[in-house]
Amino acid sequence: MPTQATWSVKELLASYPPPILEPAHLVRLHKLAALNPPSEGSAELESLRVDLGELVRLVEAVKTVDLPKSDQDPGSIPDGRIWQDGRGISFDKDVTDGLDMAPEPEGRELLGHANETADGFYLVKSERRR
Repeated sequence: MPTQATWSVKELLASYPPPILEPAHLVRLHKLAALNPPSEGSAELESLRVDLGELVRLVEAVKTVDLPKSDQDPGSIPDGRIWQDGRGISFDKDVTDGLDMAPEPEGRELLGHANETADGFYLVKSERRR
């Protein structure tokens, strides 16, 4: 049994070259996120560049992992939930078939539960004037 870690994330990331993030890229990311970018040449911008660089390096390292081949369609998302063998969720629309349950109302039937409606729409009173 090992008494210390056999590898570390820091060592793994150190084996990848650091990405080059230009200040213009960071300004563009800030604009896309509707944020004010730090002033150019500031310590805050440099810290952000280093931190984002480490995240980019981590993503690149994760992308290199070889996953086992699956018999699922290449574009499908695997079901990551854990289920007992032979059991699972039914994705069919009529999951209540065979159960003694009343069907739930749908669509316009739901308007019958509203306190007030107008022309087939829910009516919500507001104090705000147009």
